[in-house]
Amino acid sequence: MAINANSYGTLAGTGALVPKWSGGGSDFADATRPTATQVEAWIDQVSSILNGILSQFGFAIPVSQADAVRALTMFVEEEVASIVNGINGSGRFGPTAKGKTAGGRFRLILEDVKGYVEGMAIGLERLGASRTYNAMAGLDYRDTDESGSATAPIFQRKAFGDSFTDWDSD
Repeated sequence: MAINANSYGTLAGTGALVPKWSGGGSDFADATRPTATQVEAWIDQVSSILNGILSQFGFAIPVSQADAVRALTMFVEEEVASIVNGINGSGRFGPTAKGKTAGGRFRLILEDVKGYVEGMAIGLERLGASRTYNAMAGLDYRDTDESGSATAPIFQRKAFGDSFTDWDSD
């Protein structure tokens, strides 16, 4: 099995974070627990969740801007390393982890991904990651109608008991 083209992360990168479980080096094999095939599957699965949330935030998938890819790779490898630790009975996904809930690993990973993307969305965009959709796109207002006559706003400050003071005028 190979890691999908639209995934972020490598066996070696994940293995470097958990050398105790990757055979003492930075890679997994058929004899390690978990196996290389299992770790590749988790990289693809966590990347798919990440791509789903990135897509929700309007990013073109897969993200291809080099700095953004490195940041996403680090995130996926760290999440998968946490799964590897949990499989081996340690870390935040291990059997003795504090603060575990009924939602299990998936819910925790989903929360991690959502929080990460929410925190990184503007930064990823400013790095140059292609954002094809923005929830704010298309919001506009008209100050004239079709004939060119001025229109009043639908909502006015006074309608809500608010009054505006122009501090710059005399």
